[in-house]
Amino acid sequence: MRGTGNTMIRTPAGSPLRGIAAVARRLLASIGGTSAVEFALIAPALASMVLGISQVSEVLIGSSDMQAAARASVQYVLNGGTDLTTAQNVGLQAWSNKPANATLVASEYCTCQGVTAVCTQTCSDGSVPHQYIGATATGTLGGTVYTVNKTLIETARVR
Repeated sequence: MRGTGNTMIRTPAGSPLRGIAAVARRLLASIGGTSAVEFALIAPALASMVLGISQVSEVLIGSSDMQAAARASVQYVLNGGTDLTTAQNVGLQAWSNKPANATLVASEYCTCQGVTAVCTQTCSDGSVPHQYIGATATGTLGGTVYTVNKTLIETARVR
């Protein structure tokens, strides 16, 4: 009985298995291909992680760009702009790397004591309604594997 490490292989003298046993002992003693086998086992997981990180980062960057566009629309009105179409165009121009299905809508609304009201009329208590500007941006963010349909709303009180 011969042994390599913890493995024992019995080979009777003159047995045809003697050659196979010798090859088996050499393979069991050899560690030369261990690194290659370990890498082959872990490589798909590493590749998936790298791909996943890049896809998630594309969603996060797209979300940041979307928010910048909505803020640009609101900022236009806060700086004295009155045309909502221009506010919308300012936001769309500020949206870098916008997705193909990107939309941005600028709107205004007013409230009196927390209830939606007509912006040109005074409130029932005689006060001026609170005026708000809103920008709603929507689009599909992400890469080729992972995508997210996102809607973002930025709102600011004008008066």
